[in-house]
Amino acid sequence: MTDYSERLTPKGTVLLGAGVFGATVGLLGLAFSLTATLIAIAVLGIGIPLVLWALSPVVRVTEAGAGPTGVELRCGSAHIDLAYLGEAKTLSESEFHARIGIEASERDFVCFSPWVHTAVAVQNTDETDPIANWVVCSRHPERLIDALRRRTPSR
Repeated sequence: MTDYSERLTPKGTVLLGAGVFGATVGLLGLAFSLTATLIAIAVLGIGIPLVLWALSPVVRVTEAGAGPTGVELRCGSAHIDLAYLGEAKTLSESEFHARIGIEASERDFVCFSPWVHTAVAVQNTDETDPIANWVVCSRHPERLIDALRRRTPSR
């Protein structure tokens, strides 16, 4: 069962712009042939937005793994059992930019998407793990924190 799931995709206008850009680049095929141009326009106009969408990380709170709680926070291919997570806090846009910029730490795991401007910072309480905090982009940070708290009522 998944309590929370969010794909950190670009906005529709960005995907549309990427498609228009790809189709425009496809026009370069006019120097060769009309058929090559039409194929390039179709492939690039559809392919570039699809690649942007497919490469966007997915953030989930879901039942998985064999950890103590059996529930994990998954960010792309990274995952951690909720038993090892401490306090979670919402980061505003300015706090998030400072956290990944001037206040960045090599001990933070960051799930970053350039399309999302808010995040959640969660402490890692596993003393054997070199990662001190998870900083996870989210368009709905309060819902993500709520899902983390709901699955671990001791917090």
